[in-house]
Amino acid sequence: MADRWNHNVHYHRVIFGAIPARCDRALDVGCGTGRLTRELSRVVPHVTGVDRDEQSIAVARSLAGPADIEYRCGDFLGLPLEPGSFDLVTAVASLHHMDAEAALRRMADLLRPGGALVVIGLARNGWSLRGLAFLVPAVVSNRIVLLWRRPPWAGPPAAGYQPPAVWPPAETYGEIRRLAGRLLPGMRYRQHLYWRYSICWQKARAG
Repeated sequence: MADRWNHNVHYHRVIFGAIPARCDRALDVGCGTGRLTRELSRVVPHVTGVDRDEQSIAVARSLAGPADIEYRCGDFLGLPLEPGSFDLVTAVASLHHMDAEAALRRMADLLRPGGALVVIGLARNGWSLRGLAFLVPAVVSNRIVLLWRRPPWAGPPAAGYQPPAVWPPAETYGEIRRLAGRLLPGMRYRQHLYWRYSICWQKARAG
């Protein structure tokens, strides 16, 4: 598993660069087979991963080892989770599987004051000039990277396992940026190579 690479894993570094000080509890929304939760457990004492795909959760639990990771299977928007109970909330390639506005509102609600939200997401280009400016270098870079890395989904974590997919995303990059700007005042948005964007936001501290 250590040498597996894909476009989502490439941007885990954005998440680790945003972990707040004294981070005790983290939540990964749409955790899939748990790679990010296992990585976070090295620096965060208590990690929770949620995903509505039963097979993904089964694989995640089988790979968790001795780390303090709780996996819960169900719809993130309906699972009983206590508001203000997490220092870090992450969502990697999962926001487009949900109602984006409802999901962002709940993620923000689950953070304690001073906590951080990091979303690595996918969106549609919408055929804007900005989108096309990212498309050509992304395609070229992707071909170069795959010459010296294993293919993105090589070496599945369980026999016959295929990650669930929802495509295409409902929102364009511009729509996601405007939505996040409205819901998360002061958020930092960046569009990346490899067809991803990031949203980083810190919840205001009490007082």
